[in-house]
Amino acid sequence: MKPVKPLALILVLSFVFFTLLCAGMGGAFLYRHRDTGLRLRESPVVGILELKGPIMDSHKILMKLHEAEEDRSIKALVLRLDSPGGSVGPSQEIYDAVKAFPKPLVVSMGSVAASGAYYIACGAKKVFANPGTLTGSIGVIMQFADLSKLYDWAKVRRYAITTGAMKDAGAEYKEMTPHERAVLQTMIDDVLEQFKQAVREGRHLASKDVDPIADGRIFSGRQAEKLHLVDALGSLEDAVKEAYRLGGIEGPMKWSTSVLWLNKRKHSFIEKIVKEFTDSEDDEKSIWEHIMQSKPHFDGPSLYWVAHHGA
Repeated sequence: MKPVKPLALILVLSFVFFTLLCAGMGGAFLYRHRDTGLRLRESPVVGILELKGPIMDSHKILMKLHEAEEDRSIKALVLRLDSPGGSVGPSQEIYDAVKAFPKPLVVSMGSVAASGAYYIACGAKKVFANPGTLTGSIGVIMQFADLSKLYDWAKVRRYAITTGAMKDAGAEYKEMTPHERAVLQTMIDDVLEQFKQAVREGRHLASKDVDPIADGRIFSGRQAEKLHLVDALGSLEDAVKEAYRLGGIEGPMKWSTSVLWLNKRKHSFIEKIVKEFTDSEDDEKSIWEHIMQSKPHFDGPSLYWVAHHGA
């Protein structure tokens, strides 16, 4: 019988040790999560999708909505809004996707769901707000700055070559003319009418109910309920329970097995085991943190549905 080579023996023992280690860690992980468990993807759940911070882009939310639509285990969706609004175009795209979502979709408002975020909420089957939620702000804002006198003081002369009189309307180097103001006002009035139409259709309200409050003012959740801008006062848990009911899911609802958070990063089984035995916090940053780091601003000739201080 040939003697066993030391290298081969080390490799075999290493393999055995690694196998036993993985089995032990996996068993410990499954035991610690025996109640919250590894939920089978086929079991029916309510999905929770969070939209946080200013709405400057629709891509990520639209992709998550498509994923929720294609996931057969998700029977209903809760869209958690915590946003002051944002750009008109992305808000409209998300609103259209919410309105067309084929499964029951319930909106839950957090601390604020105003302007563009409220526009999005109008596409949902049912809307919950906390009593102290700031919502509403049905209006449009377009901001400009007139720096012409500052340029004069600094002896700086700015000018532009344009193909039309309106091409540099709102430029910061000159005072806005009455004609420019009238043209821009007509345009944002049209966008406001689009907003009011979404409110009328989504909330089943008449023009006489919407027009008087469509001046940019904000409401508490309790005020909004009285004005029929939301369906009910309630927390995220209330919204999830309602989505659970609308989705036709049987049995008692459990947060550990009946809810799927769509914004959280999906870890592989090995990643879950490693994270279980380390102190590493490897969750992805929230949308709000990314937005704050990119430091967007609302100044300039862009169109926004956003709750504005003093509006």
